[in-house]
Amino acid sequence: MGVGKLTGPKKAAILLLAMGEEGASEVVKNLEDSEIQQVGYYMARFTDVAPEELDVVLEEFYNKSGGDGDGFIINASGDFVRNTLAKALGGDRAKELVDNLSANVEESALESLKWLDPKAIANFITHEHPQTIALILAHLEDPEQTATVLKELPENLQADVVYRMAILESIQPGVVSEIDEVLSREMQAAGAMGTSKVGGIEAVAEMLNSLDKSTETRILATIEESNPDLAEQIRELMFTFEDMVLIDSRGMQVILKEMPKEELVMSMKTASEPIKELIFSSMSQRAAEMLREDLEVLGPVKVADVERAQQTMVKISRRLEEEGKVVIGGRGGGEVV
Repeated sequence: MGVGKLTGPKKAAILLLAMGEEGASEVVKNLEDSEIQQVGYYMARFTDVAPEELDVVLEEFYNKSGGDGDGFIINASGDFVRNTLAKALGGDRAKELVDNLSANVEESALESLKWLDPKAIANFITHEHPQTIALILAHLEDPEQTATVLKELPENLQADVVYRMAILESIQPGVVSEIDEVLSREMQAAGAMGTSKVGGIEAVAEMLNSLDKSTETRILATIEESNPDLAEQIRELMFTFEDMVLIDSRGMQVILKEMPKEELVMSMKTASEPIKELIFSSMSQRAAEMLREDLEVLGPVKVADVERAQQTMVKISRRLEEEGKVVIGGRGGGEVV
């Protein structure tokens, strides 16, 4: 394994191991759950750390911090992660994360992807054939992770990969094994480690919902050039900010309770009149007046910030729909009664 290919999460894992349980727990207290899982993925799977790997990580760390790297000993025992998380997070939360990390330690390379940084995944697969990339991305469970990986790929690959994902239906076990073997080699080189229903239009629509508007538009336009019907099917399954006109006033009231005020104002900067009127009519008169005033005094803002705020509202709407608290009329071909 070449130390020059150490990924960020693996370097962080080595550093935490070198710090000992007390020091590592103080660092872990300041990490998000997703970051703990990425770093913990490596920590839970270390059997040993090569001296040259430790040297590289400590040298990089101490060059930035001005410290002294002498006297560090790696402890990669099975209890390290459990004890560190318990000290940092408390018993119940630590147990939940340790159980997640301990489950399927011998999991396949494809299954391991869910723990890895999207940029690292993109680096593993960027030189593979677009069909292979599509199959790998189709196995990711989190649409937002899939979308982030897609954005890290070269632009000239993105639409081709999405197109191939959209027309996927099933994949033979032998092909899964071959792809897993290829991916495993790539991950090991970088320091990580019946038919299956994969891909399809629904998965692609879910993923595109997580992308920014310009990337989404560009990918769909490219697909439309070669297959207009497929592009239209994808669009029909997507749920966008403007689709919220399909929500009734009562449902919008539920959504607005969870939407931060600053994000709501930002999201309305480029909203259509029907969306604005739906939002205003779902509020008390006083609240609507205050929102109008905030919108009027809002100065120039970045388009990306507006789209991010709109995406926040879309995510809230979709979550509430899944929880049965909001009904979005006209979605999925169903009628509202």
